[in-house]
Amino acid sequence: MATTKERAITAMKKGIIIGGGIAGLVTAIKLSTMDFKVTLFEKEDFVGGTCRSLTLEGGYQFDLEPAPMVMPWIFERIFREAGSFLDPELRFIPLPVNSRHFFYNKSILDLTADGDAMAEQLTAVSPENRTGFLDYLYAVQMIYEWVEEVLLEQPTASWTDLIGLESVKSTLKMKLLQPLDTFHRRFFDDARLLAMMNRYATYVGSSPYKAPAVVAMFAYLELVQGVSYVEGGNERIIESLVRLAQLLGVEMITGCAVEQILLSERQVTGVEAGGQKWEADIVVSCIDPAQTKASLLSDGRRQPDLRKQSCSQIVGFLGCKETYPILQYHNYFYPREIERHYIDLFEQRTWPNQPLIYVGYSGLYEPERAGSGSNLCVSVQVPANRELKPGQIDQYREQLLYLLERVWGLQGLSEQIEVEKWLGPLELQEMTGAYGGALNGRAFHGLRTAVRQPLKDRKRQGLYYAGAGTYPGGDQAMAAISGLHVAHLIKREEEKKERKLTPKG
Repeated sequence: MATTKERAITAMKKGIIIGGGIAGLVTAIKLSTMDFKVTLFEKEDFVGGTCRSLTLEGGYQFDLEPAPMVMPWIFERIFREAGSFLDPELRFIPLPVNSRHFFYNKSILDLTADGDAMAEQLTAVSPENRTGFLDYLYAVQMIYEWVEEVLLEQPTASWTDLIGLESVKSTLKMKLLQPLDTFHRRFFDDARLLAMMNRYATYVGSSPYKAPAVVAMFAYLELVQGVSYVEGGNERIIESLVRLAQLLGVEMITGCAVEQILLSERQVTGVEAGGQKWEADIVVSCIDPAQTKASLLSDGRRQPDLRKQSCSQIVGFLGCKETYPILQYHNYFYPREIERHYIDLFEQRTWPNQPLIYVGYSGLYEPERAGSGSNLCVSVQVPANRELKPGQIDQYREQLLYLLERVWGLQGLSEQIEVEKWLGPLELQEMTGAYGGALNGRAFHGLRTAVRQPLKDRKRQGLYYAGAGTYPGGDQAMAAISGLHVAHLIKREEEKKERKLTPKG
């Protein structure tokens, strides 16, 4: 809970959080422990952002964004810093197989944190790359340790926080700014291993030929630390955070969109929401920073360049009568020319004709979520967009089902579908506030675009940011870290103000 010093610093302060995803809830929780009076606004009728579940007729349940879950200990830290214990209703279950990978030559590889199992597979499938894989694990551990020290353990108020002398030396020594694909070619020449490892760029909606090697930190998290799933679905995370927030007195107003962030001479004074003005000492936007600046700031209505945004997705939720034993929890299907997939996405800005397809199947370990058969979440990355052609999603659906049936062996999939729902960039933008449906904000391409939105606004006092579009960027755990970081940064800023106001002597 808040210390006496924290209570003195922040007494009677008001904080407003925009967005009720993981970052927003974590920020609200942490600020409440500092005795801020916190109000959280969510434009949807329920909180959760992309970390929530979807239920279709027949008892088929899905995670809206079924990404591999890493760093579950972050959520234990959230509860601990709030003076509590991890909610017993929130259980992270380690997966024996992180993900299964299907290739055009009909070979299959399972990625796992079990070193012996990986060595056995590589000996059989690609013995010449076995030693390279062991060297790779050591290299990505070094990358993760750098990321942990520079990005995960301390708030990033501005980009200058990242360019200390030692940080620059480490970056150059480890060649962290070289393209991810270039980094991977130091260890692998097997096209399948390159495709699997380059896939980590998609975790931040970017191209492996443009994203920096630092993204390989996800390989360490998965291949060394392992992947978990949340028992009962990702919405259990939200439910537990909501209970903690309510216990701490956070006011959550749902179904109410913030229309404008209010300023007086570059100082935040509150927000306008639901036709009312709400006063605040600080405002934290936990929606897409580009959308925040384009829509909520009276002097910042320039629309972002979609060409610089990360990918969006086409996501299909399929309730099927049949089960498919060849599937694991997380599955990836690679086209013959994986390079073409990224060219279509990032250079041609078209929907890939031969895409890298993800299929999630949580019913493998929780059959009660799979209705009478299987609950398949089919996802393909597409360019962020704000306009679609009529029938574009329906046509792409037919293409994806054809590939899964005829190429990848999910026989009779079309006939087995009992119920389905498809979402595209426009729906994802509406649900999350991510501009063009780009869930990761700006793409990690090149030095300038790899620099994320800092947690503190440079031009406006009292305005802060958290979420996937900020540091450290990425998945649910990273969004949670950004929420912790921005609260710690606000505390630091408030202490600085307090010292200036305290008479010397």
